[in-house]
Amino acid sequence: MNNLIYAGVVLFGAITLVIEARRNYSVSAKHHPFAFYGILEHLEARHLCSPREWNFGFYVYSLLYLISYAVLLSSTELFELIYNSNAAANLVGATGTTLGPESDPFNLSGTNYGKPLFISAFIIAFYSIGATRNIELHIRTLAHRLAGVPRGVYQVLDRLQDPDFLSETTPPTGPLMASFREKLKPLKDEEIAPKSISDLMTVTTLPLEPGRPAKKSKNTKGLFASLLSQAQTRLGPEVEDNRPKGKEQYLFDICKALRVIDLLRPAIIGGQRATHFPLLGMKELGDISTNLDDSIGRPGNKRKPNDESPKTLHDEINDFKKYDEASLERLREKAIEVANSARAVFAVYFICNSRTVLNVDRQSALQKVRAFADRGYKVEQNSFAGSLFFAAVIATFSGFFIHQSFKLQEVQTYPNLMAEQIYDRLGRTENSYLACRHDHYQTTDKPNKNERPEDYPMLTQEVCQTAFDKGLAAYRKDSKSQMMAWTFFDNLALLLMVAAVVQMSIFEKDVQMDQNAWRRWTMKRVPYVRLLTGAILPSLAGVFALSIGFILRLFWNAEFDVTTSQIEFLFVENWQYFIAYLVPCFVLSISTFILIDKHDDWTLPATLSVALLASAIYVFSVWLVPMATLRFLPPIDVTSFWMAWWNTGSFREALAAETFWLTSYVARDLLILTQLPVLFLILFAFFVEFSETPGTRLNKGKDEDAEGADENSKEPKE
Repeated sequence: MNNLIYAGVVLFGAITLVIEARRNYSVSAKHHPFAFYGILEHLEARHLCSPREWNFGFYVYSLLYLISYAVLLSSTELFELIYNSNAAANLVGATGTTLGPESDPFNLSGTNYGKPLFISAFIIAFYSIGATRNIELHIRTLAHRLAGVPRGVYQVLDRLQDPDFLSETTPPTGPLMASFREKLKPLKDEEIAPKSISDLMTVTTLPLEPGRPAKKSKNTKGLFASLLSQAQTRLGPEVEDNRPKGKEQYLFDICKALRVIDLLRPAIIGGQRATHFPLLGMKELGDISTNLDDSIGRPGNKRKPNDESPKTLHDEINDFKKYDEASLERLREKAIEVANSARAVFAVYFICNSRTVLNVDRQSALQKVRAFADRGYKVEQNSFAGSLFFAAVIATFSGFFIHQSFKLQEVQTYPNLMAEQIYDRLGRTENSYLACRHDHYQTTDKPNKNERPEDYPMLTQEVCQTAFDKGLAAYRKDSKSQMMAWTFFDNLALLLMVAAVVQMSIFEKDVQMDQNAWRRWTMKRVPYVRLLTGAILPSLAGVFALSIGFILRLFWNAEFDVTTSQIEFLFVENWQYFIAYLVPCFVLSISTFILIDKHDDWTLPATLSVALLASAIYVFSVWLVPMATLRFLPPIDVTSFWMAWWNTGSFREALAAETFWLTSYVARDLLILTQLPVLFLILFAFFVEFSETPGTRLNKGKDEDAEGADENSKEPKE
């Protein structure tokens, strides 16, 4: 009965922590993510993702509290057990004490029942104080990131800002564009540039995006040259500069904003909202549609002279009578404000509706909007997956070749390792193996001084050589499964480490970008503090993942019958090795930050050069720190392939000789431990360059600030 009551108290403490986790999880980790979108500022974080994503993020966040609870509670139980064991060692015989107070048989007032409640209260207080609140904030940010809060809405908003968004959707004429055209018709043609008025009066064309050429110039580069440099979006001498200027720019911005509102309005306002987004049912999301509708207004409504309420967009269009910069600027500000609100409302609806728009015609403009909102090639994530896959495959085959080649060379140096196989090929005759070894093979395995050649049966050199060759083939076949296991678990631990470090680094950057804390930087002004502090958590995650790989190998070697003593012995023997790997993980994380942050500014040769330099530093860090904690056997006594090549001067002679290209256990292990991360860095640099969107190269590949270095930009350098 006491155990049941104690289990209930433990469960009550866990429920208390889950309730606290739910309260904290609903709060944004930093400032409200949409403070600059006034129409969304009253929404909570749970309204910015689908219910499935929200629940998944909450489960991850709750684990922080529950794991802390389990660790602290179990540690107190273990401490009490050790304390009682030490106290009992100093006592002799019966002490006359009872297990609990006689007046309280259930011991409800004792410390055993109070520990779970005390620990749960301690955890809540621990994650609430200022000194340790950053830990909770980081885990909460991770949970929100997994739930897509607010990253999912940000991505949709970015895609709806695409320059080709309106050109490809070509929406029909809406009420806002119709009202604006009516205002422009009385104006004389000479007051407005012909191209602008032509674009406004048609449906299928738009004024050009500032900075975009009127037509694409022909690419005369070959395939290899096109891989080395990206297409630029700058105007060439053969391209006509057809971009809007002056008042045309105001007209372009107004035209673009009104088209966005006319395109998105039917899906997010009125009775069609429930048709296109049926998974919604929250009152708060209905309120933002009402607010958007109020900011747009009605075409036929006329504003009263003494009305002090904020002007709607239709009111601003009705008041537009004079074609001057002041009137254009006032209408432009209102149109852009409402268009941004329309994009934000559509993005929230799209995300909360499980990233889809239902009941739309496949040929309609709204279907093209859905395609724009749902597309988006994640360069870093896709490059990470592809690079890790190909690096793991190449490293697996290479590792198996290294293990097998080294083992075969080693066994030729020390034939005793395959004595059983040679003995079988000699017919298992008594002393036959010793006779062959003594008479024909001079190795580091010295025979017994008391052995005499006349004690062995007479065997010819041909028989011994044949037995040796067949024994070597049998040994190779017998050891193949062992080589495969070694190769698999070597690469598994490194694969987990690289995946944890790189994925956590990408997550760190995305989180800081969501919080507007990750600024653009140049190689002249490297943010060392940001890179160093950002690499701490990825390095810890990499070491943890590496230890998981070692534990999995232990399970395999023990045939899945592992004791706690074996796991404890594993960490006692290898704790220095795990800690030493913080340095290579640190190098790998910083290299990832640099590659994902600067590949848009660099060309392929520059990015690959940085990846090669980072790979060299990584190899040096592994050789300097983790390899120093390993204990190696002496080098095998064979002629090196490289020394034979140097001495003979002939590659063919060195290849034909009985030489080996690795003669040191240190060189072998260094190659095995570094090949997968090095391959990953090189492939990752290639993939992020090869798969990035054409035209995103900044400043002609020069390492300069993107905004201020543009020769066509009117803004000064920062």
